[in-house]
Amino acid sequence: MKSQLLTSLILALPATSAFAADSPGFPHGTYGAQGAPYTVSFEDKGEFHVTKEGTLEVSGTYSVKADELKLTDSAGPWACTAPGEQSGTYKWKFEKGVLTLVKVADKCADRVNSLVSLEWKQT
Repeated sequence: MKSQLLTSLILALPATSAFAADSPGFPHGTYGAQGAPYTVSFEDKGEFHVTKEGTLEVSGTYSVKADELKLTDSAGPWACTAPGEQSGTYKWKFEKGVLTLVKVADKCADRVNSLVSLEWKQT
């Protein structure tokens, strides 16, 4: 009886993915960093864009799970499209209008160098 109840409860739970595009608490918007000639925008529907002087350089999707942000490049001249480099995962923190990112796992050196060690201020 107990095992049937447990099985029923497990089957009734909603299936969720590990990462969700629209995570509560993740600060959507556009960010710029001192010394970076480009901005990063996180749309509320799970898309991100990197622009430099109004020109789109990278577009892709992002998803969030707790304090981890997963970026997946899809298009643009700066996009990491080599096998194994399309996606990268970062720890994120948002305090006092500043978004900071720390690499968890990412094989795309250009993306890592462009995002970490900078304070991204919401514009």
